[in-house]
Amino acid sequence: MRGTIIAGTLAFVAGVNAQYYTNQSAPFNLVLTSQNTTLNGSTLGSCHEGAAIEGLCVAGPLSSDSSNYTFNYTTASTTEPTGLDVTGLLTYLLVGGNFEESSPLQLDPVVTSNVAVPLFQPSDEGQMVAFDDNNKLVILRSSDDTKALPNNDSGAISNWYACTTDSGYVYQTLAWVVGTESAVPQNPTCQKVEVVRVFV
Repeated sequence: MRGTIIAGTLAFVAGVNAQYYTNQSAPFNLVLTSQNTTLNGSTLGSCHEGAAIEGLCVAGPLSSDSSNYTFNYTTASTTEPTGLDVTGLLTYLLVGGNFEESSPLQLDPVVTSNVAVPLFQPSDEGQMVAFDDNNKLVILRSSDDTKALPNNDSGAISNWYACTTDSGYVYQTLAWVVGTESAVPQNPTCQKVEVVRVFV
């Protein structure tokens, strides 16, 4: 009986989470800006990392074949999501032979590294993100633990890098360096980038 109640409660919570981010932006591409001329202007493309798991690989220049993504946000938010006041889930539509699955981006941390790899996986939850007024992808913080806690030192962080990673396969992928914006990636292949959405 208790197991049935717990299972039912979890199913209800999962359903609420899935329904909470029901607004969806128009599709867009993700384009890198970087001081590295090889990376600057490259797009991010979905690449296979495992069963129904996709990474964000550094791909070629923007074209009609570039991977499309969407931003799912709450029904309480504005109808045209702009600015840091709107947070939500970055999603990719995984299409198989007989299915379509909207997958939110999640960060895959490794306890022996400060470099986390973003992965799209079918789930009711994901990493909350936002886009600033320049359409730059950021993650918001609610406090800064380099200072005395509690505090309300909130802000937008952009710790995106392009790195050689292995989360199933060895690729050059987008990665997130955990910590403050002054954090240095311990992976020596990482190069600083910004991620900008360009609507299709």
